[in-house]
Amino acid sequence: MVSGLALAGASAISHDLYARVIKEGTASEASEIRVSRIATICLGFVAIILGILFEKQNIAFMVGLAFGVAAAANFPVLILSMYWKGLTTRGALFGGYGGLVSAVLFVVFSKSVWVDVLHNAAPLFPYTQPALFAMPIAFLLAYIFSKTDSSVRAGLEIEAFEDQYVRAQTGYGAATASKH
Repeated sequence: MVSGLALAGASAISHDLYARVIKEGTASEASEIRVSRIATICLGFVAIILGILFEKQNIAFMVGLAFGVAAAANFPVLILSMYWKGLTTRGALFGGYGGLVSAVLFVVFSKSVWVDVLHNAAPLFPYTQPALFAMPIAFLLAYIFSKTDSSVRAGLEIEAFEDQYVRAQTGYGAATASKH
């Protein structure tokens, strides 16, 4: 399981971030492999440091936190992109990042990290699970930033929603796989 997570993380960093975003599709296969190896080592060090910091925590609780953070960052954007015509890229970005940042901050300020790991006297956030509070923040930010986006691109995205919705629900128009 750990090796699969390391491979998935290194692949996301080397292929998605490095090759597609940083190099804008011009990265060579050799440089992607080099970045993937470096990312694997860095992710390993981060995992070791986090393992040492959280060694006294219950693993089931930690998994629950990971799911809570993922739910706050991903679910609002996914559900809105499928069912709300008004979602724009700007709204999706602010909603996703807002959910992620608020969930992580809620976890850090909760008793499980703020008191148990960092040894502060009292938690700044009284609950241990962040999703209940971070998800509404993500929904709200996605809504606000989509509604205030008056760019040409936003108009095109809203206009294209109906075609995307029919394709997503029925598969009509998805005859072949798209080339990345």
